Amino acid sequence: MSENTPTPPTASGSASSSSLGKRLLIVVLFLTTTVLLVKYTIVGEWLNVTNMQVMVHRTGAWGYLIFVAFFTVAAIMNVPGTVFMILSIVLFGYWTGAVLSYFGGFSGAMATFYIGRAMGGQALSEIKNIRIRSLLQRAEDYPIRTLVFLRILVQLSPFIGYALALTNIKPRSYIIGNAIAIIIPVIGLTIVAYFSEDLFDQLKNSFLPN
Repeated sequence: MSENTPTPPTASGSASSSSLGKRLLIVVLFLTTTVLLVKYTIVGEWLNVTNMQVMVHRTGAWGYLIFVAFFTVAAIMNVPGTVFMILSIVLFGYWTGAVLSYFGGFSGAMATFYIGRAMGGQALSEIKNIRIRSLLQRAEDYPIRTLVFLRILVQLSPFIGYALALTNIKPRSYIIGNAIAIIIPVIGLTIVAYFSEDLFDQLKNSFLPN
């Protein structure tokens, strides 16, 4: 047989492709389920802004931890983090709200990343398409730069954690990248809120109990 004869696809190659598809499907089904749960079940009511502000105010100092926990659960359930950044400012004021937004956003980013990796492994790293691989390679080679760009573009979207979990990005790089990158949307929104004081005062009067 000639040395240049192409090697036919092997059973192991087909099995690997099938495994990749299954892992990606698991992640997609999980994300779809979380969206449906928030939209059509009591979970969405539990994450309701009014319910959260009542619970936070009734629990005193524990309200800080409860807020961060709510923020983390909401990220897992694919609720946009910007909603919670605004809520934190309404509930706790500009600077305390900014600190809680940072820790809540960071906690949510970690939760989505590790859940995504537990379900899908590093599935996207096995994709052979050259263009897709090129895009993914940027995240793997320049994780901090990529995360800063993504946090500016989509702020605290939970999808970032789920998507990057499926690449070869190292957990350490992801952690450091988010520790730096999450500062940007938090500071940005806090500055906007500070210079839109009248609007946020109206929101505070609408949400907080008299």
